[in-house]
Amino acid sequence: MYGLINESIRGLVTEQVGADAWQRIVDRSGTGYAAFAAMSYYPDEVTYSLVDAAAAELDVPADELLASFGRYWSTTIAPDLYAGYLESADRDVVSILAGLDEMHGRLQTLFPDLRPPSIEVETVDRRTVIVHYRSEREGLTPFMVGLLEGLGEVCEEPLTITQTAVRGDGADHDVFRVDRGG
Repeated sequence: MYGLINESIRGLVTEQVGADAWQRIVDRSGTGYAAFAAMSYYPDEVTYSLVDAAAAELDVPADELLASFGRYWSTTIAPDLYAGYLESADRDVVSILAGLDEMHGRLQTLFPDLRPPSIEVETVDRRTVIVHYRSEREGLTPFMVGLLEGLGEVCEEPLTITQTAVRGDGADHDVFRVDRGG
């Protein structure tokens, strides 16, 4: 993954529990990285090791940590990093989600090693969409849940998110029902 992801994890940890905790996480992870170049590519194992070490250090389940990171990404990182995109999407959860594959495609021209997930949105009615989340990386579904929750916060749209298909439990990808309006 690109260093931007790992730097964002560092940002979340240092904002919530401080730089000393981040250093303990780095030591525990065995990665040897305390900081990351945002535009450089790092093996996925580095990110997974940091998440595992952070979960152990902070005494929280990794899934909970990944969900927190997803919310942090949506509420803190994305508004800065993708401000133009978010503004052009009228800050509506469905339009943002529906445009993510196109945005990721454009980013791949800048980041040749980028392997983003695919997000497909099906409209059920004006309040409900079905979100299909496909990723070659396993274990990041909680991040997607947090990302959806964070998008709801940013767009000031209360969301109810229900996972209806789970990759690994017989489904080839994760599926979420997202109800807008609480």
